[in-house]
Amino acid sequence: MKFHIIGIPFSKQSMRHRMVNVPGKKTYIQNYKPSAVRDNEDSVRYQVLAQLPRGFTPWRGPVIIDELTYIFPLLKSFSKKKLKSIEAGDTHFKHTKPDLTDNLNKGVFDALEGVLFLNDSQICEIMNARKIYGLKPGIVLEIREMKNA
Repeated sequence: MKFHIIGIPFSKQSMRHRMVNVPGKKTYIQNYKPSAVRDNEDSVRYQVLAQLPRGFTPWRGPVIIDELTYIFPLLKSFSKKKLKSIEAGDTHFKHTKPDLTDNLNKGVFDALEGVLFLNDSQICEIMNARKIYGLKPGIVLEIREMKNA
């Protein structure tokens, strides 16, 4: 299955913590996700749900990701030559933050839990993962369930 998710790729931030002091009761620590993280995960989840075939149930077995491409918006500092090159279809890799293997993947995989697979621990292999610049920011995800595992 191949999915196109529209929007600027977003790296997942850590949980936030704050102390809550309730008068007359114990002080406790509250954990929460920043709203930007929740909104991004919701957007990814809803876009994938909209592209799923009717009646799809999440996979229970091992999962392979054949392609995972994060497409970032063009920078204003790009030269005209580089812009024309990208418009012509050439690939220009993003080699700055966010990092590919941790924060970018975590946000996408957490959003897809219960949608494509039950738990992101089912992902056994990720092939062709990359960060590039492009005209239409988003994520391209090609994923499949491993058969006979």
